[in-house]
Amino acid sequence: MHLFKNILIIVLTTALAVVLEAVTLSSAEGLNTINNNFQKASTNYKDYDDSVTFTQIIYDEKSIKALMSKIITNEAQTFSHISNKEFIQDVYQRHGYRPIWFDYKGIRKAAVYDLFNNIEKDDTLENSGAIKKEYRAIKKEIATTKNRTLDHELDLDLKLTSLYYRFMKHHIYGDINWWSFQRKLSLLRKNHIAANWVINTPKYDIADMLLRYRISYVVEITTPSSFNYRKLKKELSRLRKVQAQGGWRKIPNSSQLHYGRSGKVVKQLAQRLQSEGDYLCSQITSTYDNCLKKAVKRFQKRHGLAQTGNINSATRKKLNLSVNWKIKKILLNMDRIKRLPDQPEDRYVMVNIPEFRLFYRENNQQKLTMRVVVGDKKHHTPIFSNKISFIVLNPYWLIPDSIVQKEMIPHLMKNPNYLIDRGYEVRKNYSLKSPPIDSTKVNWAKVLRTGQTKKYKFSQPPGDKNALGKIKFKFPNQFAVYLHDTPAKKYFKKGFRAFSHGCIRIEQPRAFLATFAKHEPNINYNRAKRILQGKTKTQYNLSQPVPVHIVYLTARVKRDGLLHYFPDVYGYDAKQTRTIH
Repeated sequence: MHLFKNILIIVLTTALAVVLEAVTLSSAEGLNTINNNFQKASTNYKDYDDSVTFTQIIYDEKSIKALMSKIITNEAQTFSHISNKEFIQDVYQRHGYRPIWFDYKGIRKAAVYDLFNNIEKDDTLENSGAIKKEYRAIKKEIATTKNRTLDHELDLDLKLTSLYYRFMKHHIYGDINWWSFQRKLSLLRKNHIAANWVINTPKYDIADMLLRYRISYVVEITTPSSFNYRKLKKELSRLRKVQAQGGWRKIPNSSQLHYGRSGKVVKQLAQRLQSEGDYLCSQITSTYDNCLKKAVKRFQKRHGLAQTGNINSATRKKLNLSVNWKIKKILLNMDRIKRLPDQPEDRYVMVNIPEFRLFYRENNQQKLTMRVVVGDKKHHTPIFSNKISFIVLNPYWLIPDSIVQKEMIPHLMKNPNYLIDRGYEVRKNYSLKSPPIDSTKVNWAKVLRTGQTKKYKFSQPPGDKNALGKIKFKFPNQFAVYLHDTPAKKYFKKGFRAFSHGCIRIEQPRAFLATFAKHEPNINYNRAKRILQGKTKTQYNLSQPVPVHIVYLTARVKRDGLLHYFPDVYGYDAKQTRTIH
C-alpha cells in the first residue's frame, strides 16, 4: 500500500509538471488552485506553508539540483575557486541544499548587508586584509551584475557562505597561529625551560548559527564579555582613527620639555597626549603647566613608568612608540581573551603574569587585588584555567623532583648537613606518616650519578621558614602550580617580580583567605587565624570551588578605565604570530 502511494505521488507530480508547462493561466484563482495541488505533490512540500507560489517551488527545485551538482558532483571544479569546502558541504547539507543568501525573489538583502556591515565596522580587521578584500570583491560583483543567471547566484551564495565562515572564525577564535606557538614552547621545554599555555577553544556551532540567527545577533553573543574585552575593543577603535590620520609625530629631546617652560614642542607633547586620551584639559596649551603634568603622569602610569610628570628618556621612548605598534599589541591581547573562558561566574580569580598582580572579582566587581611573584625566566608560570578546590593552613612543602635533582642534591654533596640545617626531611615516599631517613647516611653522589633521585622525596615541615609560607590555595593541575604565601616578602617590593619556580606567591594570603571564609560555612576566619599561630596542618575543602585564570595580557583595560601596557615577561608577544585578516 505504501509503495502504491509513493508511485501515485510520482505520477501526479509528473503529470502536473506537464500540465503546468502547457497551460497559460488566466486568473489568480486558477493559479492558486494549481499551486495548492503542486505544493502537496512536491517532494519538499513539508518545507512550505499555504502561501507558497509556483515560482518559489520551481526556483527551489532547480536551485537544489544545481547546488547539489556544484557541492557534490562537481566539487573539484567548485572548490578550485571557493574556500572552506568542508564547512560549505556541512552547512548546505543541513539546509537541504537550498540557497542561504538568495531565494526566488533574488538576493536576501537584509542578511547579506548585515554580514557586510559587520565586516565593514570590525576594527579588528585590516582594510588590506584578506577578509575585507573578499567582502569588497563580492559586494562589487553583486552591485555591478544586473542580469544574474541562477548559476551565477548560486556561485555567489557559496562565496557568501565561505566569507561568513571566514569572518566568524576570525571573530570567535582570533588569528594567533597557536600551532606554531606551541611548537616554539616545545623547543623551550627541550632547552630545559618550563613553558606551557593551555588553549581554550570556544564551543560554537558556526553552521547552526548561520542557519538560525541574524549575523548581528551572532556577533553580539560571541563577543567576549569578560576581561574588559569590549573596552579594549573601544580603545582599538580610537587608535584606528589616529592611524587613519597618519599616526603621531615623534617627540624630540628638547629643553622645552620641562615644567613651566613653553614652545612648539610642548604643544606637540600636549597634542600627542590628547590623541592617547591622557590630556583632559579644555584646550591645547604651549606651556608645560600643571594640567599637562597630570597628563604626563597618567601616560606614565599606563605604561608602567614612575609617575613623576617629567619627560625623561624612558617616557620619551614610550611616547615614540608608533600607533601601529600599539594596535598590534591590542589585537594580540584581544585574540588571547577570545581563547579564555567567558566568565558568567559570580566569583573568580585572575592572575595576570605580565602585570604581576592577582585580582579577585565578585558580582562583577573587583573586591581584592595584590602583588604576586611569578615564575622566573627558566620556570615560566603556565597559562591555564582551573578551580581552587581546597585551602591548606600550615602546609608541608613537597619539593618537586626537578628541584631535588638540580638544587637539593648538589647542595647535599657539598654539605651533608644542608637539610638538617634548614629543617628539611627525606622519605622514600610522600606519605608524611613514614618516618624520615637520615640524609647524612645516603651516598648522594651515587644517587645523582645513577639517576635514582626520584626514589627520595624531600619535604619541608610547616613553620615560619616554610617556602609556601602559612597558607596555600590549591587547584590540582598537571603543572603542580598553585597560589601560596611566602616567607620571602622582600620580593613584593620590586617592580619586576619573576623569581619563583613556577608557583604564584601572593602578597596578602590572609586577606585572600578572608574572601573564601565569607562564602564557606566550614571556614571560620577567627579560628583559622588561631591555627596559623601554630604548626598543625589543616585542610579546608571548598563546597563551591572558585574559578582561577592565570592569564598573559600585555595590554588590557583596568578598573580605572585606562588602557595599560605591561612588559612581555616571557617573550611570548614575539613568539605569537597572527594571520593578518
